[in-house]
Amino acid sequence: MVGLIGENGAGKSSLLKVLSGTYQPDTGDILVGGQKRTFTNPAAAASAGIGVVHQEQSLVTNLSVAENILISTRATMSGNKDGKVRFGIYNWRKINDDAAEILERIGSTIDPKSKVEDLSFADRQMVEIAKALQITRQPGVQPIIVLDEPTSVLEDNDIQQLEHEVRRLKEIGSVIFVSHRLDEVMKFCDRICVMRNGEVVGERLTSEVNEDELFRLMTGRHAETTSRERKKSFSDSAVVLDLERLEAKGKFSGISLKVRSGEIHALVGTNHSGREEVCRAVFGAEEFDAGTVRYNGKVVSRPSLRGSAYGGIAYLPSERKVESMVAGMTVAENLQLTHRGEHASAIFVSPGARREKTKEWISKLSIRPPIPDADIASLSGGNQQKVVLAKWLEDPKLSLLILDHPTRGIDPGAREDVSKQVFAACEKGAAVLLIADTLEEAISLADTITVMRDGEITATFDLNSGSIPTHAELVGKMI
Repeated sequence: MVGLIGENGAGKSSLLKVLSGTYQPDTGDILVGGQKRTFTNPAAAASAGIGVVHQEQSLVTNLSVAENILISTRATMSGNKDGKVRFGIYNWRKINDDAAEILERIGSTIDPKSKVEDLSFADRQMVEIAKALQITRQPGVQPIIVLDEPTSVLEDNDIQQLEHEVRRLKEIGSVIFVSHRLDEVMKFCDRICVMRNGEVVGERLTSEVNEDELFRLMTGRHAETTSRERKKSFSDSAVVLDLERLEAKGKFSGISLKVRSGEIHALVGTNHSGREEVCRAVFGAEEFDAGTVRYNGKVVSRPSLRGSAYGGIAYLPSERKVESMVAGMTVAENLQLTHRGEHASAIFVSPGARREKTKEWISKLSIRPPIPDADIASLSGGNQQKVVLAKWLEDPKLSLLILDHPTRGIDPGAREDVSKQVFAACEKGAAVLLIADTLEEAISLADTITVMRDGEITATFDLNSGSIPTHAELVGKMI
């Protein structure tokens, strides 16, 4: 298995799109099994045995899980040898049974008849992986499975099941594994290729390299610590967010917690634990049925998106492409979507002031390419995430920052940049409600950790007391 790593914008995704037939190269050759191949479209790549799980999901949301998997099957199988179509009539029993079988292989219990639009983001990722694994059923070719950030939205138990399947795939084909989690790359891969600025700058055997050297090859600099120095108690700090017995039927109940000025308060739990729904209810993206929300001491009976955005509350959701950015608009335009601030005079926006402020944030967060007028859709996923975060940090009235997986899909260097800006917001007095990407991240960043299971709080840990919970302790309260 070959690992492929690099910073956001290093060219990894573009290279994979060439390999999958989405892009065509200007020069150079692609050799599969020692033979030169040309892929003019994804179907041509699939026929050569190449299956790709892209970082950005490509499911048809108004179709069922089985139908989405069927699409990938029809792209790779010729004629009707798979038995799913006969005389133009679909054999839905076989389609659903085959989908269930491939999902079971990766440890998923998703109903094949479910609509994709009704699934969580993590469950959709499992469907993407199942689609790619269909390539292993194609006769006459040695499969090449490309996994582009396959674990970015998965929980520990899902990752363990995926690891088992990936190791099985190595026995029947080749695997290219792309990840920003260097510990995963070291664990899964035999050999690692490092890209920077569109070029391969290093290739190492996993047995002969460590994470520090990989970081240096990726970024050109040495890694810095992003853990906070826990020097103070927040007991005397102003309470920014106070939740009392908050409840949304079927999602969460009895949620009581406080988040204070300058504090990072992490919510941890498995998927469907209710942590995301609590964050969305606080911001006004979802309704709640009972309980009280107090913001800076004042009761907010029904939080609204407009009221939150203009009242100093920021929310970075997990699905940035759907809820946080507008493709087709520039980086500068996306940056000023919620807070025009000094960019505007009355109803008019000053393009010059907007460009200068955008350049400032591009420098602070190392956004690539550093072009204010670039279409945000042309940026890598990690750089899009930086723009979305900057959009909220731009607010001079920022008081509460709600972050749902803020470092998902971004490289270690970018994670440092994002963490520094979040710390800076805390230093200015903002409170942070965080859903971390991993338990290790929650432990390293947060002052307080609240654990949720089945919509309820099971434990709270004050990390400033000197007692740091272990990974095992947290997991024990989550499951």
